[in-house]
Amino acid sequence: MREILIEAKSLKKYFQTARGNLHAVDDVDLTIAKGSTLGVVGESGCGKSTLGRTILNLIPATSGEVLFHGKNILDPKEPERQQMRKKMQMIFQDPYASLNPRMSVSEIIADPILVNEPKIPRSEVNERVEKLMATVGLAKRMINAYPHELDGGRRQRIGVARALALNPEFIVCDEPVSALDVSIQAQILNLLMDLQEEHGYTYMFITHDLSVVKHISNEIAVMYLGQCVERAPSDELFEHPLHPYTKALLDAIPVASLKNRNKDRTIIEGEVTSPIDPKPGCRFAARCPYASGRCAGEAIPLKEVAPGHHVACVLHEGTEKEL
Repeated sequence: MREILIEAKSLKKYFQTARGNLHAVDDVDLTIAKGSTLGVVGESGCGKSTLGRTILNLIPATSGEVLFHGKNILDPKEPERQQMRKKMQMIFQDPYASLNPRMSVSEIIADPILVNEPKIPRSEVNERVEKLMATVGLAKRMINAYPHELDGGRRQRIGVARALALNPEFIVCDEPVSALDVSIQAQILNLLMDLQEEHGYTYMFITHDLSVVKHISNEIAVMYLGQCVERAPSDELFEHPLHPYTKALLDAIPVASLKNRNKDRTIIEGEVTSPIDPKPGCRFAARCPYASGRCAGEAIPLKEVAPGHHVACVLHEGTEKEL
């Protein structure tokens, strides 16, 4: 059995609004094995980015636990909390907005080193910066360049280098290629996969592009309005999707083939349920063609219905794996 590096238990993040609590992340449970990639997919506004930031404690959780090597990093009394935080980093979506425009490439990459390891000689810091630039494919001549002088792909490579500066074990990749051209996307994805193979990094890869997540992920979690509705190994999810929402997402993937032009596709209709103090039950029910009275009234837990395949849907009640 592979070692579990990250485990979230009943993780919740609510935001207070004038109308009530917005349930951005609601009772999410997940595990990520060391050296693997968990892809997190769903529509815009489903809570993917909030989940990643809450796991890193960049925004405080409302309740729940996040275990890193079995220790709760959300517990302010955890003695190793600060040291563990250094081993968890993030690559942001916008490669320009996430970089300080007043700092050069070398200053951006060196900044986390200088903040966390102030006693290191400057010569050693410079060596580490140059090594990191070489690792992510940035030419040495760009060491004194500023973000506005570079294209999107190079800016994102700076973000990757900065995330690697403290030798992390776990990295949240928050849609790191969504703002890039297709050819540049492939370069960044291949870079991340090569780094994982070489150094054993563990990723949470957040995206709305299902073709991308299939390429890079070992396991995929599907989110809808703050909840995880299905989780399975990547190949299993694409071959045997169980939740109606997952099936609709997969049907929405464009296929460049005339043979598929007459294929029946699931089209999502209806109004999106409000995420502000939602009623108990399936939040996809208002848009689901299979919805019935069983979908309302009480929470529908995520259950394992096949080895490694979990789904939160009444259509699969009674089929859960005997544990």
